[in-house]
Amino acid sequence: MSDREGVLARVVDEVADYVGAGLSVHLVGPRGSGRSEICALVADRLEDEGVPVLHVSGHRAWQNEPFAALTAAGIGTATPAGPRRTIGEMTTALSKQVSSGTVLVIDDADALDTYSVGALRNIHRQRRLLAVTSSRHQHPVAENTLMVGIAPSVQVRAPALEVDQVHEVCREILGAPVEAGSLARIAMATGGLVGLVRAIATVGPRTGVLEQLDGLWRLPRRTGWAPELASAVEPLVAGLDQDAWDGATALAVTGPVPLDEAEKLLERTVLDALFAHGLARHSEDGPGSGVVGLYPPLIGDYLITEGSAFGLVIARNHLAADQRLLDYATHRPRGADAALLHQRTQRQMADEVARARRAWTETPSAETALPLLVALRNTAAPRDQIDEVERRTPLADTQESAWMLAWFATWKAVELGDLKAAKAVLDDGLTRLPTFAATLEGARAHLQFQTEYVPELPSVEPDPRDATGAELLGVVAAERLLAAGMVEQARNLLESQQPQHLHPAGLHAFLVGLADVLGGDLERGIDFARDQLQRANESGDAMLIQAHAYLCVLGLSIAGRLTEASQAAFQSLSSSSVAAYRDVAHTGILTLGAEIAMAQGRPEYARSLASQIGGAKVAFGPWPGMVASIMAPPSGRMPSLKELCELVGQRLDAGYVTGGVFLAVEAVERGANENKHITRAASLATGTESPLLHGMGAYAAATAAGNIDALREAIVTLADAGALVFVTRAAITLAILQREAGDLAEAADTLDIAWERSEISGNRAGLFRRAATHIGLSARESEVLRLLPDGPTTASLAADLEMSTRTVETHLHNISRKTGVSGREDLARVATTWLRPAPDGDYSRDPSGDRHFTNGS
Repeated sequence: MSDREGVLARVVDEVADYVGAGLSVHLVGPRGSGRSEICALVADRLEDEGVPVLHVSGHRAWQNEPFAALTAAGIGTATPAGPRRTIGEMTTALSKQVSSGTVLVIDDADALDTYSVGALRNIHRQRRLLAVTSSRHQHPVAENTLMVGIAPSVQVRAPALEVDQVHEVCREILGAPVEAGSLARIAMATGGLVGLVRAIATVGPRTGVLEQLDGLWRLPRRTGWAPELASAVEPLVAGLDQDAWDGATALAVTGPVPLDEAEKLLERTVLDALFAHGLARHSEDGPGSGVVGLYPPLIGDYLITEGSAFGLVIARNHLAADQRLLDYATHRPRGADAALLHQRTQRQMADEVARARRAWTETPSAETALPLLVALRNTAAPRDQIDEVERRTPLADTQESAWMLAWFATWKAVELGDLKAAKAVLDDGLTRLPTFAATLEGARAHLQFQTEYVPELPSVEPDPRDATGAELLGVVAAERLLAAGMVEQARNLLESQQPQHLHPAGLHAFLVGLADVLGGDLERGIDFARDQLQRANESGDAMLIQAHAYLCVLGLSIAGRLTEASQAAFQSLSSSSVAAYRDVAHTGILTLGAEIAMAQGRPEYARSLASQIGGAKVAFGPWPGMVASIMAPPSGRMPSLKELCELVGQRLDAGYVTGGVFLAVEAVERGANENKHITRAASLATGTESPLLHGMGAYAAATAAGNIDALREAIVTLADAGALVFVTRAAITLAILQREAGDLAEAADTLDIAWERSEISGNRAGLFRRAATHIGLSARESEVLRLLPDGPTTASLAADLEMSTRTVETHLHNISRKTGVSGREDLARVATTWLRPAPDGDYSRDPSGDRHFTNGS
């Protein structure tokens, strides 16, 4: 792969593979998707492999000029005064130019003049051409297009970049990571089109669209638009007639709307024109008929400022009606659908803030303040707006007033990191609202549980009027049990509770799902968490969205479903309602997301996520992955083994047995041996009611003691609990212990089995790099191993690496000796599995530079 291919390497590989198999390829995608760049990269790849390539390009300005495209490519060129070539002459000239094995690479094939199309289709009938063509989507398909005339062929879509690829592009241009919420907004606004991503990253720092703060690039404004970006967006809308221009402007103002509303907003012919032009998309991820909106959404920002005045009138007339808002919960939309739904959500939230503010302004009370506070937090409103609501809302002797104080206390403690101010709010509330002491004391205990230690259950007796307080105290009692690993006791308690208030009910549901995960019923816990996440999205409560999203990521990662876990993490971080919301669940998602990225062999994306964890105001949370210093230490260096073991002890002292056991596994994987805190964590795990913690405690104890037999038993326990990621990690540890005992061949067999059985994890090269680090191949040995899967002879390897044949043979012998694997075929196999090199060629680096980093929670 050429370094120049970067994030487009996968699609270049795909196109080159099809061509190598004798199939023509038609590459489709909107302007800005990298179509032309992909064509050029494919041509370079083919030429590097010795394949002759003929480049042809279409130009809309030349469509009425016969044979313009072929003439520009140097085929059948006539003298200025000579006669125009005939079809037969041009076909003959083209036939001479296209030698055996030549591949035609035709960019903007939809803009070819018809004479060139005719000549190309004629030569294809005479001898089958291999061609790589590119165009925009054409709906309906024209009869005289070249793409209909060349067969057999396949269609490949230009890629919409995933968030880690967006980060790769931005990081290359900006030289520093982008904050997770801002990164998600860039991905959504651009629809993942590489041209627009590059435009924002290049223009953004110079226009104020992007600002650097604490080493991270951020989007300080709600929109990523700046007038300087117009030149990047205008090619996307070029060619629209006046009616389509008006319609696109109207759709930009209304934002994505249900299909039936889109048909009321715009005439059918206008909608069809926008669809045919590739500017309108219909996403079916919402309920009913789905939504229709502009794609990519950045076009909407452009048209709102530069669009048609008549289109603005169309939109205003439509919005004058009291139209219903679309309520939906995203399933797992990606690419254009995700961008469309993200845009729709932002519009809905802005509307919700306006409605809630009007109601509160007319009647300031706790009842009207709470919806406004939630809406303000969901849109990352400035602190002074929340301060204003706190200052101007009178208290009354009501349940809503008590819950409003609990909300303010939570915001101050978790979002602002000011636990003292939070407790002051609750103390004042106890004086003014004694009837609702249970709500206020329950909120205090829950905050202490989230930020300090596992508290004693408050002894307050709930007043009959304080139903929410009774529910909140029940939640605190259950989370105390789960923190201690007492899963069955917690389940029994949770089953006896039926909370009705939104927030206690959401926390109760989170604990039900967590009990399933810790109890070894991972599938049920994951499915339940996903259902609850959908409900939380419908309610718009950012705290609950993050809590259930964290549980999804945790459960999926423990189950070894790394690809799904990574997607769940991104969906949470990119959600409009939580992109700027920071709490302990957000820290957990970032930490787990960074660990998953490392396990997948994506260190740059891991570094991007890890660099953002340090922004959390609360350094610790109660559950696994909620310890910021593991991935983002304040000192800038990863904790030493001693410090990590002390952290295990600190977690256990605070009452967080579950989190402490997860940290103990991290410590032993980094090299901790017999240690009082590790021994204590393992012992406490044995006394829990959690099959998962039993297996993890046994894993930690066996690894610290170097006991191979005990480690095998721990692997069985972990497998019974469904914890595939820990089964794989423990198997890697087992292989390392086998190597230290001198059983290299057995260790290689262990790694073979671990790789095969972890197939559900998808890309997992980073997960195995502890073993690769232990094997310790030299840079030259790694280079030799990397080339083996391509099947070169020893002589050709020597020539490629500019070595002697004897030196290559020596390297192969050393690789076999170090790995315990003999034979070129087996070495080639492990080079593509558990010994696959990391993307940066370095097995020993982590997001903060610590060479002992592994992928634990």
